[in-house]
Amino acid sequence: MASTVVLVVVLSGLGVGYALQAGECSGDPVVLSVVTSPDQRDVVRGLASSWQREKHSFDGHCGSIAVRGQESAAVGQSLSPTQNGAGPSQRVDVWMPDSSTWVTATAARSGMAKLFAYDRPSVATSPIVLAAPRPMADALGWPTKPVSWMQLALQRIGGRTWKDYGHPEWGALRIGIGDPRQSMAALGTLLSVVDADADTQVDETELHNALLLARADTMEKTTSAAFVRTLSTTADTDRLLAAAGPFPATEQQVAAYDATTPAVPLTAIHPTEGTIFADYPYVTLAASWVDPVRQEIAASFLELLQSREGRDAYGKAGFRDPERTTRYVRGFEPVQGMGSPVSAGARPLPGDDAIVKTVVFWTALQRKANVLATVDTSGSMADPAPDRSGARIQVVQEACIRAITLFSPESGVGLWKFSTDLKGKQDYQQLVPIGPVGGTLPDGKTPRRAALATAIRRDLKPHGWTALYNTIDAAYREVQAHYQPGRLNLLVLLTDGKNETPGGLTRPQLVARLRATMKPDRPVQVIAIGFGSGADLRELKEITSAVGGKAYSADSGSDIDKIFLSTLTGR
Repeated sequence: MASTVVLVVVLSGLGVGYALQAGECSGDPVVLSVVTSPDQRDVVRGLASSWQREKHSFDGHCGSIAVRGQESAAVGQSLSPTQNGAGPSQRVDVWMPDSSTWVTATAARSGMAKLFAYDRPSVATSPIVLAAPRPMADALGWPTKPVSWMQLALQRIGGRTWKDYGHPEWGALRIGIGDPRQSMAALGTLLSVVDADADTQVDETELHNALLLARADTMEKTTSAAFVRTLSTTADTDRLLAAAGPFPATEQQVAAYDATTPAVPLTAIHPTEGTIFADYPYVTLAASWVDPVRQEIAASFLELLQSREGRDAYGKAGFRDPERTTRYVRGFEPVQGMGSPVSAGARPLPGDDAIVKTVVFWTALQRKANVLATVDTSGSMADPAPDRSGARIQVVQEACIRAITLFSPESGVGLWKFSTDLKGKQDYQQLVPIGPVGGTLPDGKTPRRAALATAIRRDLKPHGWTALYNTIDAAYREVQAHYQPGRLNLLVLLTDGKNETPGGLTRPQLVARLRATMKPDRPVQVIAIGFGSGADLRELKEITSAVGGKAYSADSGSDIDKIFLSTLTGR
């Protein structure tokens, strides 16, 4: 054979590029299967071809590298300790995700840690930025004014539009976050916002930041690549800006998009929350199918990736080097925010426990609920709150206003109040019917979220006695009547007292009626909140446990907030 023979075979259907090197070797080549994140696939393929133009022989065997791109989260989920025998198009010998976070998460699964026994050096880095179409960045005042994810989230929730920034033609202020379970850009953004004090820990108060970010997320895409694809397929500038908004991406993704000279370039903004980096590790699996020859090929290829040629190739594609510098980068546009020094704003990822807690919490926030809130408005609600922060009804009103923000727009929410003789002899009254909180009332005009806020402030007035038993019975039947499959169907009742309705249901009668109404295939959870020492928590527990519910005591608005939040997130 000639001293150097290169055969390139592209299996387009699988998206796998092969480059075979035959030099001083014989027999079938030993194929090293390398799986990269999609953003570095082309770089790695190019370097694999370069590697194979040189003479490589491993114990007499020819070396071959097969490179394919796949989302890192999907690779981590599909890995198992028993992939031996899989073909190169399915096997993973070397894994090159965009972040070590995916490796840590995968290693935490049962029996998986042994696959990651070797060192996993970084071959490149890229900061996670707030990507915004340049006209929108200008409207936000960048680069003169700092831009914050939390500020944008609060403005979105508060109803701000691009009209407030001088561009009514762009419509509502839209924000995209993505899915932190599948996108490192989304995960890095979520963690930087949640861990507000950058101490790498996440407490219960900081988790509220995740709630605000979740409720501000209005552009339903899974990954930053999906956001970029949407921009790439929209040629009409006005239409693009009317549908677009800021979203998380790596600096490299912004650079790659702008390199296509689009009509509307993206700007890479480093938010005030600080910058988390994607670290692009090179992971040779310590697996039985990665035999000594493949380990040698992997080590040889890593040398090329870490060489000047490898650094230049990554730099040309818009990646920073492992030290986070831009010395090998070509083509960055500083006017679009790329290449900015971030050493002062760089921050570490939170600890593993904090990451798990945050992602689990975010996942729970995506659940759609179907909730009827029922509030005690008996005369004692005019008394001081247990913590003396105001009248009981005022504390409850503010807690209910805050609770509205907990629900996704698709979640159903309704509101009742209860005390004696509210409507003739009826002890409860519907204020807002159950329906999507992001929708309108049956009149088709009044936004339900606004109607809830108005009813909470205007109609929750202390009067009469506590009509507890009759109300629980009627409210439970109401949620059953509006049951939504696949959702958290929930009755939340808040009271500061005991049942005071003469001639109404007794406690045993109520418990019996609840059990008779309960349907195992249509579960409705009942959560009772006893506000202050006047509520009989033992009684509430007996009632709610009849249908698998729970009862909690609260002495402050903060306590009520925690109960609402924990209930909705299944915690």
